[in-house]
Amino acid sequence: MAEHPTPETAEIPAAARVRVLLYGDVDLNVMDGSAIWLPSMAETLTRAGAEVHVQLKAEERRDLLTAPLRALDGVTVLEARPRAGQNSMEPARAATVLAEADERERYDVVLVRGIHMCSELAERHAFPGRLWSYVTEFGYVAGEFSSSRQETIGAIAAASRLMLAQTPQARAVLEAMVPAAAGRTEILSPMVPDEVRPVERSAEHAAGPLRMIYTGKFAHDWHTDKMPAILEHLTEAGVEARLTMVGDKVHREPKRSGWASRMRTLLNADMPGFEWTGALSRVESMDRMAHSDVSLGWRAPRLDLSLEISTKVLESCALGVPPLVNRTTIHEELLGTDYPLFIDALRDDAEAIARRLQGVQERLPELSAHVLAAAEPYRMTARAEALRGYFARLGLLDQAPAAGTLSADAGQHASPQAGESGAAQSADAQNAEAVSVSPRRTRVVVAGHDLKFAGELVDMLRDDPSVELRLDHWSTLHKHDESASTKLIDWADVVVCEWAGPNAVWYSKHKRPGQRLVVRLHMFELRGGWLENIDTDAVDALVTVSGLYRDLTREHMAIDPAKVTVIPNAVSVADLDRPGLPDRRYRLGLVGIVPLRKRLDRAVDLLEALRRHDDRFTLHIRGRMPWEYAHEWRKPLQREGYLDLFARIGGSDLREVVAFEPFGADMGTWLTKIGWVLSPSTTESFHLAPAEGMVSGAVPLVWQRPGAVGVFGEDFVVPDTEAAAERVLAAVADDEQYGRLSDLSRQRVQGYDERAVAALWHAALFPAAAS
Repeated sequence: MAEHPTPETAEIPAAARVRVLLYGDVDLNVMDGSAIWLPSMAETLTRAGAEVHVQLKAEERRDLLTAPLRALDGVTVLEARPRAGQNSMEPARAATVLAEADERERYDVVLVRGIHMCSELAERHAFPGRLWSYVTEFGYVAGEFSSSRQETIGAIAAASRLMLAQTPQARAVLEAMVPAAAGRTEILSPMVPDEVRPVERSAEHAAGPLRMIYTGKFAHDWHTDKMPAILEHLTEAGVEARLTMVGDKVHREPKRSGWASRMRTLLNADMPGFEWTGALSRVESMDRMAHSDVSLGWRAPRLDLSLEISTKVLESCALGVPPLVNRTTIHEELLGTDYPLFIDALRDDAEAIARRLQGVQERLPELSAHVLAAAEPYRMTARAEALRGYFARLGLLDQAPAAGTLSADAGQHASPQAGESGAAQSADAQNAEAVSVSPRRTRVVVAGHDLKFAGELVDMLRDDPSVELRLDHWSTLHKHDESASTKLIDWADVVVCEWAGPNAVWYSKHKRPGQRLVVRLHMFELRGGWLENIDTDAVDALVTVSGLYRDLTREHMAIDPAKVTVIPNAVSVADLDRPGLPDRRYRLGLVGIVPLRKRLDRAVDLLEALRRHDDRFTLHIRGRMPWEYAHEWRKPLQREGYLDLFARIGGSDLREVVAFEPFGADMGTWLTKIGWVLSPSTTESFHLAPAEGMVSGAVPLVWQRPGAVGVFGEDFVVPDTEAAAERVLAAVADDEQYGRLSDLSRQRVQGYDERAVAALWHAALFPAAAS
């Protein structure tokens, strides 16, 4: 492990480094994967430009992991402080110790691993806006996500600035099951040190016995009791072989009486070619693995649905040692579908595994090069760069992107994920104690009945250390607690009215001298009878979501045109930039079909036209059904229009290729399977879904309507359905053409990135600071 900062880290002045308090609910006296994670995480954070304080959970009884941790530049180790008579800190005690450390140092990020620890911090509303929660226990195996666990993790997500998931699969499940996690979940995959490399092997070694190794805990579902049998079958087949097992943590297995005792007997057995080393330091353990030919990762079938990727598997690959592992989706993505050392967990036994190893013995040098390449994205340098991106996303590093090439008057609401994130965390923002600074922080109130589109704004304000934020959440468009609003307007320096509704009327009538009032108008407000009651002289800035609505607002309201401006509501490039799935170009996506002006009929027409040429096309419709909107379903023309459309789909072969998918916050995952995001509406203030899809390389297909070109540019706007079909068929027939459109989508959407939009909001709210 590196004992010095990388050149990139060394260039960052100490004062400019992100200050991180790191805690894992793990005992570093026990050598296993979760314990090894803590020093690896600390080192990766330092490479990302952080100053790291690691709080230990347990008193040190040995220093196999803590000694290398203390040797890292940029890392300070804080001793465990358990209660009297205990060796380690339970979550309540650890939460108190972390809070005391933060009082002394004031960290930028508090990164915590472990569901019980994160739950304790969530209940305390600890570290608002700074808590990064890494919860691996939400379902180590997919399908074990109970309702109680869902509730617990939902509370953790609502209290966290970021949720961390080990793999894209884990993130997808987390976002689908816990809406509060959508829009704030980042990938924190295992990492291996750059210095972990294959050792030079002599010709004698290459011609010697087949060297197998297992490192880690000894547990029933890890099949450690069956591994010595592999050695026996190889020996019986005339293959000279060795098996080394490293570790000393034997699970008690309460449901399997006598298993732990039998495991210890096996470990102590006098078997030819077998060695049990006991616990080794991480360096010694990896040295043993580096001099092996194959690492063993055979597990029980129920773990095939695991949402994690083993650090041990990655370390083995980084050492050029091919791992023998169960065939799973995650392992196939890492090693390829034709990797020859996959185990069928339901069928293969020790004898079958021995035959497989014997069959690939001559290919081991080739497999070594293959797995070495697979490990490269997981090296600390690569993972540190990802962490720097997360720091930049939160404004902890100055890497905000410049405005992109989309029109400056384009924009609409923030991602539903981001909006729900901001609303879910509002309690933290209100409950956070003010930090004593000089001068005092600017007091900002955000007021409105529906804050789901204000997520990027709430996040920006919460992350700004110079701002103290409170929310005035109206119960409905027209109803609020007037006494609470009166206290807030007496307190605030700046008021933001989300929606130009009755909230804007009330605040414009009660604004104090010297106070700044900013109102955001989306679309429906232009039809509201209250609009003329807004005291526009009291409004300092009226923000609209697109150039079209800027112009309409100037026409419909008696307001100084100079006060009306455009701020595009953001998409989170950091969150939505995810690799697209294979064959996405044959999948059309439509988000939202209510009201009828969303023009589901155009999407169905397009699907029919495309399938006349290629039957691989499908249409995926996401969102609530029209009868879920009572005010729309009561309208006879609306209801009849939908019934006719559904009858058309159900009465033809389209019923097999149109998928109605429920509303959900996990748009990022859903969009990775969509190649074309449709916007067939006759009118929109913007239409968020195509912009969100563009981040992952999906291509927007926008029917011509007022304001469409100003939002998306001419490249993605078509005059009618026939032209849309021609566009799709031409691109699908030419890989390079679809690739160019996909790349252009990614490029164009950068102007809506949440960091670029945050800069515009900052200028609107705090013009003195901007000047």
